[in-house]
Amino acid sequence: MKKHSQHSLSVLSMALALSQLGMGTAQAHEPDDRAVSGIQNPAYMAARAQVYKANPQMVQSIKEGGGFGAELSIAVANNMYSRTNQNAIADARAKLKVQELAPRTWLLRFPIVNVVVFETDEGLVLVDSGYAPAGPALAETLKKLSNKPLHTVILTHFHADHAFGAWALMDQKPRVVTEQRFITQMELDMRSNGLIARNNQQGAADVPRTWADAVRPTQTFHSKTTLRIGGEDFVLTHARGETEDQIWVAVPGRKIVASADYFQDFLPNAGNGKRRQRYPEEWAQALRDMAALKPELLLPAHGPAITKPEEIQDRLPAQAQMLDSISKQVVAGLNSGVRRDQVIEKVALPPELAKRSDARELYVSAKDIGRMVVSEYSGWWDDIPSHWRPAPLANEAKEIVQLAGGARPVIQRAVALADSNPELASHLADWAWYADSDDPEVAQGALKVYSARVAKPLPTQEVLVYAEHMVRLQLKLNELNSTRAASASQSSTAR
Repeated sequence: MKKHSQHSLSVLSMALALSQLGMGTAQAHEPDDRAVSGIQNPAYMAARAQVYKANPQMVQSIKEGGGFGAELSIAVANNMYSRTNQNAIADARAKLKVQELAPRTWLLRFPIVNVVVFETDEGLVLVDSGYAPAGPALAETLKKLSNKPLHTVILTHFHADHAFGAWALMDQKPRVVTEQRFITQMELDMRSNGLIARNNQQGAADVPRTWADAVRPTQTFHSKTTLRIGGEDFVLTHARGETEDQIWVAVPGRKIVASADYFQDFLPNAGNGKRRQRYPEEWAQALRDMAALKPELLLPAHGPAITKPEEIQDRLPAQAQMLDSISKQVVAGLNSGVRRDQVIEKVALPPELAKRSDARELYVSAKDIGRMVVSEYSGWWDDIPSHWRPAPLANEAKEIVQLAGGARPVIQRAVALADSNPELASHLADWAWYADSDDPEVAQGALKVYSARVAKPLPTQEVLVYAEHMVRLQLKLNELNSTRAASASQSSTAR
């Protein structure tokens, strides 16, 4: 991983804003000059702090879904690829909870993510390794749990919170096993490292660009394999779900399933609009396949273990039904010829599923998952003729606001609609903003519209999108107000 002690402000600004509100331990640093450009500056940090302080419900929405069923650490969340960020390393170490859930079986509960540890007669077997800052704590903890050597690390998929802590274990020369698509998926992230940093709110210098910055598997397999370790079978099964390469692990002799990211204690994260394609239908089948093994202990990668067999048999099939229901609704709508936005608008879980606690829309919504199903079945066109070759958005916005008599009447109408129809108000606010972003009344009005939108609980991924836009609005408003104040001061001096 690239060594640097200073961090991108685009990352630190969120950490700073939230830590000021008692949400994290991250400390402010000066920016890495290589990473600072455009909005990555102290003024941007100040604007972000203003927005987060003024919108407490937005902060709560981020907290509720951002921990993925575990304790949230902002230092960790914003530095998942970093091997050197001391705040993240300290938080991972301090907040780690070690749970022995069966003989020679532990769940290491770091902030946000879990690592599963099995002791065998031949050595330790890990399912996942957490994020890079977890590496030191992981290495220390394994030595405390057992005097057995580290034998095998199974990485369920390539994501930062699962595959990057292993760097601190490689001096022990373990076997590292993944599904074969792990390599191509990791290399796609390397190729699009700037996008990955932006979409995941990570330091640009930390996101891998080559295999020198990541742990490469020593053994891969296709579809399914069984590892015989210490006289025990570890069955690795591939099913496209959150990623192309995702796998889950069954240990039949112990009646345990390590479910990776397939099971979560809320509506599955199968509709993330800032990530590559996800596969709700295959995800559902994986949940059913796990349940068919009748495990007595379920060890998920996020959130608490499920220790009651009857609860496992209830929850895995139920989440499979949720994903199946959404997919069937979407496919039926597409087949009927209904326009895509109308298909998505009708997506909803059946009442008997919607009332369940594990159907909570903490991170994504049912409609978000529906959009992911659409993208799996079709191309980028949304059925609206003008969108096949659209005019530039700014041109469209300027024409619309001109017809309405200017940007100010449009933003005034948006503000008036903000409480009763926040979705429509947001469209109007966007048009006004893209048509005239130099008008302070427009910037202030758009900020009011989105503040109203985040004033109620929302899925974390959705609220983060609005939050980032609100920061840009606040930054621009601060700039306009500063310019106006400077101009007024000069005029007064001239007199």
